[in-house]
Amino acid sequence: MDHVPVSIVIPAFNEAHRLPESLPRLTSVLGRLAGAEVIIVDDGSTDRTAEVAQQLLSGFPRSHVVKLPWNSGKGAAVRTGVAMARGASIVFMDADMASDVNDLPLLLAALQDAEVALGSRRIGGSTVRSNGRRMGSWAFNQITRTFTALDVADTQCGFKAFRHAEAKLLFSLSRSTGFGFDVEVLSLARSMGYRITEVPVRWSEMAGGTFRVSRHTPAMLVDVLRARRYHRRRAAVTSAPLGLRPVEAQPSVVLQPVPTPLAVVRRPSVSTAPAATDDTQPSQAPVARVISMGTGALVAGGAPAEMPTSPAILPAGRDASRLPANREGRQPAPREVV
Repeated sequence: MDHVPVSIVIPAFNEAHRLPESLPRLTSVLGRLAGAEVIIVDDGSTDRTAEVAQQLLSGFPRSHVVKLPWNSGKGAAVRTGVAMARGASIVFMDADMASDVNDLPLLLAALQDAEVALGSRRIGGSTVRSNGRRMGSWAFNQITRTFTALDVADTQCGFKAFRHAEAKLLFSLSRSTGFGFDVEVLSLARSMGYRITEVPVRWSEMAGGTFRVSRHTPAMLVDVLRARRYHRRRAAVTSAPLGLRPVEAQPSVVLQPVPTPLAVVRRPSVSTAPAATDDTQPSQAPVARVISMGTGALVAGGAPAEMPTSPAILPAGRDASRLPANREGRQPAPREVV
C-alpha cells in the first residue's frame, strides 16, 4: 500500500456554500505533501454538501466523501473520519477553515516531539479575528479546565493533529458525539501520558457557522460531564484506567465489490454482553454512505482491500483471546463495506 503521510478529516454540516472557497485552499497546501488524503464526513446535511465536496475533490487522487444519514454531531463525524484515515498523521479541521490551512506544516512538525498537536488561539504568536465567540470560548475553556484539570489553553480550536496509532486509540475509546468531544479526547490523551503541545495559529471567525455559543455551550458542558462520568465508571470496571496498551486487531474495514458508486458502511457487530446503563452503553454510529473518488483504498467496485485498523485496547496484563468483542477495552469485531 502506498505511503500516506497525512489524512485530513473534515466534518461538514450544511457547508455546500462554503466548500467552494475553502477546499481549494486546502488542496493547494496539500499539493506540497505528496500522497496526502482528504476525508469529508457529511454529517447528515440537508443541502448538497456531499455532492459539492465530491465535485471539488474529483481531481484529488486520495479523497473520500462519507455521508451520514442523519445529523449525528461533530464528534461522531470526526470519529467516523478517523476510523477511515490511513495517514501516518491524522488531522481534523473545520470545514470553514477558520484556522489558516497554511499553518498545517507547523502543526505536523510539532508531532515530532509530541503525540498530539493542537492549534491554539490563546498562546503567544497566535492571531485571532473574532466578532464575539472569543469570550464564550474562553468561558468554556475555564470551566472545562476546572472539571478536567486539563492544562491546555485552547481545547476548542478546530485544528488538531495526532500520530496515527494514538488517534486510532483515542477515538476508539471516545463516546461524545457533540462539540464537547475535543475535551474528552484530550482528557483521555492526558490520562494515558501522551505528550500534548500547542501551536499558535492564525484564526478568523467565519460568518454563517453552525456553532452558537448560547445554544451549544450548555450542551457541550453536559457532554463533557457525561463523558467524564462514563470514563470514571469504565475505569472502575476495568481497574486499569492508565494501563492500556494496543494489541493486534482484525481489519476494521473490509471492502467488497459493489455495483454502484455508493457503498454502505455497517456498524461493527457487538458481542452478546450484559445490558449496560445509559452511562456505560457504547455509542452507536449511524449507517453511512461512502462516495469514493481517486486512487485510494475506497474505490467502489474495486477488488477487496483492507483498511488499517484502529488498535484494540486491552488492560495491562489481560489476555486478548479471552475477551469478547466490544468497545469496552476489548478487541473489536470487523466492520465491512458491502
